[in-house]
This record gives sequence, structure tokens and C-alpha cells, in this order.
Amino acid sequence: MIPTLTPPKQPYSAVILPQWPHFYTWLLQATGYLLLDNNKKKTLFISQQSNDSKNILVDTNMFWPICWQIWKTSMTKLSKFADNIGGKISEKQSKIVGECIISQLPFLRVITDTKEILHISIGEKISLTQIKKICIWIKNNIQKYTIVLLTNFELTSAHLKKSDEHKQIVKIIETASLATPLLMLFQNICKFQKKKPEIVAYVNPENFNKTWSLTTRYICAVG
Repeated sequence: MIPTLTPPKQPYSAVILPQWPHFYTWLLQATGYLLLDNNKKKTLFISQQSNDSKNILVDTNMFWPICWQIWKTSMTKLSKFADNIGGKISEKQSKIVGECIISQLPFLRVITDTKEILHISIGEKISLTQIKKICIWIKNNIQKYTIVLLTNFELTSAHLKKSDEHKQIVKIIETASLATPLLMLFQNICKFQKKKPEIVAYVNPENFNKTWSLTTRYICAVG
């Protein structure tokens, strides 16, 4: 089904994709970008980081040519954006922060018609107030931006029946918790758009090596 997937009649504004790796998640990545609204020419990436766990870092990197396109946002715009969301301009951490989305850029360039990128990397312990500020900005700009949220999912057990595994993933994606701020953002985006989160597909890495016992799952979900 996925290799012949075509954009839906009512494309989505937000997608959750794996933060890494791409060796066996590239099909999920491509699927997510195909499902996004390609009429929008701007994309906000939201990744996660633990280097500055109580802050929102705003990426200041210039991303070098991917299929002959360079993405660069002015510092004036980035500073204003940081003020609006209660973020912090990333400097020393810029390389670490930028690496979070480097592997996304080929998908973005080939599948979408994006002209502008913003990227924030949220700390694991940001406050509810900070989450609300990001949500307000997204709500005010959702008509112009698609939102790509990057995260991997951790289940409570490595060995679950397929049906139980799916139920647990659904529960994680629909349950608001400060322990998972990125998912809270996704839930809020779905809420103000009056859309229900949908799991398109996911990968269990154990399928590739039967000797592993992993709880990590790589997911493509839209909203």
C-alpha cells in the first residue's frame, strides 16, 4: 500500500516521524511527507534534546544544498520567533540541534515544495507554560506551516502481541503527559484542528534482528 500512496484529498498539517534511524524507517518518512499539505510552503520541525532539558532551542543553522537548495532564515526572524515561543537561540548547541533534522531534508526537498524551514528542539523537562506558547504560535500559523514532529516511541514491554502493541501505541499517542511534551504538542494541534490522531504505520526493529529485545517503535502518525 505505502509504495503507491498518493496525497489524500484532505492533506494533513502535522505528522509524527521517527527521529532516527533511517536504515529501515525511510518508507515511514516518505509516507509522512506525502500525506502533508503540499500547498503550504513553510515547515516547522520539532525535535527533542536533552542538552538543555528545560529550554526550547531555536536552530540557527544554514542547511547546505539538498538537490541544489539552501535553507537559511534570518536572525531577525529567528529572534522574533524565539521571543514568541519563549525559546532560546541555539549557539553552542547549534551543531547538535541541527543534526536532528539533517536526514529529513532530502525527503522534504524531493517530496514537498517547502521554501522555508524553522526548527526547534524542545527539552525533556520544559514547562506547561512553554508548551502552551508553542501551541499558540502553531495555532496562529497553521495555515502557512506544516508541522513535522520527530520522536521515537518506547513501549512498556518488548514482547507484546501485535494487537496489544497497537493498543499501547494508540494510548501513548492520545494521552497527555508532561513526561512527553512533544506528544502534548501533537495532541493540541489535533485538538484545535478537530482531528483525531491516526497511526499510518510503524516499525518494530525486532523484525530485523530476532536476537534483540527492544521496546522502541518507529511510527508515522498524522493529525
